[in-house]
Amino acid sequence: MGRGKIERRGSKPRRTKPVILIVTEGEKSEPKYFEHFRTRQNNVEVRVVPNSKNGGKTDYLNLIRKASRICKDDDLSPKSGDSVWIVADGDVNYQAADAIKKKNAALTQARATAEKEAYSLLISNPCFELWYLLHLRYTTAHLPDYDAVKKALEQAGIKDYEKHNDLYEQLASETIEAIKCAKRLEAHQVENGFTLPLGLDANPFTEVYRLVEKLTITDQLT
Repeated sequence: MGRGKIERRGSKPRRTKPVILIVTEGEKSEPKYFEHFRTRQNNVEVRVVPNSKNGGKTDYLNLIRKASRICKDDDLSPKSGDSVWIVADGDVNYQAADAIKKKNAALTQARATAEKEAYSLLISNPCFELWYLLHLRYTTAHLPDYDAVKKALEQAGIKDYEKHNDLYEQLASETIEAIKCAKRLEAHQVENGFTLPLGLDANPFTEVYRLVEKLTITDQLT
């Protein structure tokens, strides 16, 4: 896909649009949602890259490395006005020994790497579907895994939800409310003694609202 360049003979192409690159851990829910923002933008190019189902590594550092490869191949750089967002889940296996401690260590390392590259690493704990839930209901209840969030979605009125379902149109009118709920939830975790950026011992929380705010503001400027 082109990235908004004008070809000039004897010189490098000149970019006409900055790129918002979104690399997602998931290959279904997140891409389906963010793809809706691609055709709404006139002054930026939104590019959504899901994780490969064929051997794609989903740990945080590998997602950052994937974003770096794309930036190198496509000549993207936050210094040039592009922005890079990695959207990933908490996915804590509470049955494993020292699960939160080990996952938090990996997350801390990944956040430092992302910050060095000027990328934004966004975590949803336990999973991206919490963002969907906050369109319908504010909750501070501990949600250990995807199944718990799916059950909460069903209780909120989303029946028979599966990851391949596209809920964007159904939830779009409540996007502002979801942003408010996500910020309120983040503040709740801070009030409970956690510090920003939140670690995976804080549950639930989602940072997806930051990207959605950027996409929404960009949409309003078109």
